[in-house]
Amino acid sequence: MAIEMNSPKTQEIPFPQEPLWQETIALLTQVNSAEILTNAKSVENLLHFNSIESRSRYSRAIATRCKRLEYQKLQDVLDLVKSGMSAETLEQVWRVLFCQVEILFAQTYLDLVWPRDPGSSLRRDEVRSYIETTFPQQSKMLYKRLMNCFKQAGYLLPEGKQDLVVVGFANLEESLLIVTHLLMARAPRTIKISEIEADPYWKFLGYRKFDHVRVAFRNAEAKGMLMRYAVVDHLEQITTRYTWPELLVKLRGPS
Repeated sequence: MAIEMNSPKTQEIPFPQEPLWQETIALLTQVNSAEILTNAKSVENLLHFNSIESRSRYSRAIATRCKRLEYQKLQDVLDLVKSGMSAETLEQVWRVLFCQVEILFAQTYLDLVWPRDPGSSLRRDEVRSYIETTFPQQSKMLYKRLMNCFKQAGYLLPEGKQDLVVVGFANLEESLLIVTHLLMARAPRTIKISEIEADPYWKFLGYRKFDHVRVAFRNAEAKGMLMRYAVVDHLEQITTRYTWPELLVKLRGPS
């Protein structure tokens, strides 16, 4: 269901912050504490923009977005970085968290971009029309901000003046396992597959078909990364094996 910006129920939905994608990724690799990322002054001291005004404005944007995340999840991501995860995996995980806190961006992605196959085209006018209809307040500014988010997050690439191309992502299995633990299972537990399918995080990762998610979980079970993937009393479910710290050690591999 569409979110109406002028609906009383949605007055508290925050306007998207500047994405500052690469700057945020860089910070995630530089700091050890979530406390730093939620403090605008601390972030400002780590940014490298020449303008003091730009550093101040952008540090507030980054700190505001990080504050919208659960503190523990943010710290978990920093621990993930320290475990030696690849830059590709970190970016995939951050895409999910970005969508979780930038609600208007996430809805636009789910409604307009996710249903399309990678490589297909999307007209800028279609995005503009969707935003004007769905979010009538501040629609011009929102269009500009969301387009910047799509570009920096890597979901869309420009093609000519009017067209955009939907981007597809590969090598998602490790990120799926990580984000499933991060969001749903910091300790071993059984999760119904229907619960996972109902959560859009796998769509934010870039999966287009849930059957591909099932395949990824079955592969994880075969590798010993999940306790089991089974149908019990007609309920399809996975059972995780590790706590979050144990998973990070396992993913790091032999030292």
